[in-house]
Amino acid sequence: MPDLTLYDISSPLQPRSYAPNPSKARLALGFKRASFRTEWVDIPDIERVRRSLNCPATRKLDDGSDFFTLPILRDASTGQVIGDSFDIARYLDATIPSPSPPLLPPQESLKGKWTTYSSPAKDTPFFAPITTNAGSTHPTFASFNLHIDATFSANMALYGQFLPFNPATAEAAKALMCKRAHLNSWDDLTIPGEARRPLFEGGFKDAMEGVAALFGSGEGHIWLEGPEPCYADLIVGGWLNMLSCLMPKDEWVEFRGWFGGVFGRVHDALQESFFVIQ
Repeated sequence: MPDLTLYDISSPLQPRSYAPNPSKARLALGFKRASFRTEWVDIPDIERVRRSLNCPATRKLDDGSDFFTLPILRDASTGQVIGDSFDIARYLDATIPSPSPPLLPPQESLKGKWTTYSSPAKDTPFFAPITTNAGSTHPTFASFNLHIDATFSANMALYGQFLPFNPATAEAAKALMCKRAHLNSWDDLTIPGEARRPLFEGGFKDAMEGVAALFGSGEGHIWLEGPEPCYADLIVGGWLNMLSCLMPKDEWVEFRGWFGGVFGRVHDALQESFFVIQ
């Protein structure tokens, strides 16, 4: 049995991941060619599992209470339990030094436009404030993670209604999320078809244009840093994976083709090279 266990969110899509932060961790494990197994955890059970592993919450809700979420990576060979996707990437670089280049290249080597990206939603208040990773030894990656999470999170109203809950616990999961997000009902998240287009083609597309502009134009240089991917690409890739699972098919096909097809190219390359189900 592999020493590494990734704790991911259970859903009817298994063995496919869908949530962005577990997807970032899964892509990072694939990048490092690490052998691992997956432990699937239903949403109502996440707090219990984190507590059983002595893995404190790394985020707080806006009321100050702990926000128990995934991923978690447990390394049986060292006894380490890591409960944040960014920290998982740092841990993998420290414990699996090959292949080269690393997930998180040295600060002085970073030259891409992504290094100064600022989210249009950076000042948006979220019910679960985004992890800042303040004081990180990789501040450029930490900042990019924060700003990309803000950009995509600010547009999740379009897709929250499509979250793939397990049927047996769907009502409990919805109730938990409504409580966290201060919603009266899960139906408050529903945006019907006729109301979707202005949001999809307006604010969402505008926000995605800024992200698309950070990537290479193709011809072997599709990544944020040029010819080789790094963890910054995986940060975006975690969100692209979620959209591929949640978007209505026609919207996903259209989204893939925006801005010269950059998101389709990046998603397909990451899925083919690094998205490992095991």
